[in-house]
Amino acid sequence: MILEEPTNFSPLYSAWLGQQVILRVAIRQCQMPMACRIVRETAIDVRVRVEPGWEMDVQKNLILGVEEVNLGKNAA
Repeated sequence: MILEEPTNFSPLYSAWLGQQVILRVAIRQCQMPMACRIVRETAIDVRVRVEPGWEMDVQKNLILGVEEVNLGKNAA
């Protein structure tokens, strides 16, 4: 079954493209933080890079929130 994506969607996560963030994701009955970098956004999901060479799609309906990671010069 092939689902077609809507042609007119409002990007919600594009403001964080390329930035290190923590996604709050709902998986079954649990909420878990996922440290990642947002790579791309479609109408249905968000493509994230968890670590170099490892990307995955996260359905938007599973994302509860986004937290920006502040990596200052003094971060260890």
